[in-house]
Amino acid sequence: MRNILCLLVIVVSSVAAGCASSVPSAEFKKPIADAMRLCATDEAIIKLTTAEDVSIDDPSRQRLESRLQQAIQNKKKAVQCKSDVKRIFVLNSRITRYEPGSEFARFMLAGLGQIHIDGSFVLSLPPDEASAAEFFLTKTFAWGGMYGALTKITDIEPVFAEGVADAIIAQAAEEAEKK
Repeated sequence: MRNILCLLVIVVSSVAAGCASSVPSAEFKKPIADAMRLCATDEAIIKLTTAEDVSIDDPSRQRLESRLQQAIQNKKKAVQCKSDVKRIFVLNSRITRYEPGSEFARFMLAGLGQIHIDGSFVLSLPPDEASAAEFFLTKTFAWGGMYGALTKITDIEPVFAEGVADAIIAQAAEEAEKK
């Protein structure tokens, strides 16, 4: 009986770990052309704003902006550019929902006290500022129990940032060959 209980805890923990760490996919309003995807030598300037009805303190906003920058930097390192010309992109990021939820509510019942981060993004290439891509990204976490209670919005932010990076960075050669 004890072995079955231990096995059950391991299986549930493994399945539950997938939700907080699953990278969201972008919903494109204007798809990005392959030639406009960032690669190793390109630079991205992040301009993060929030919608009027979104309440986010300055340290959290700065942390999220930093995580976006970090995710983009890490992902583009593995992607060789077809040209030696360095491009500087601007990613206008507007957070439309930022809710840390309630750890206690998540502990009590799955689906309560959800964590939400949503944003709309416009990638442009100065000087003409024409948009290279426009997309929306959303990440929700709603697991319950101890896993839900222990998961914070700070655990969800890096995964959200990785989703943004996936939307604008070219694929590394190894990744493209796998598909």
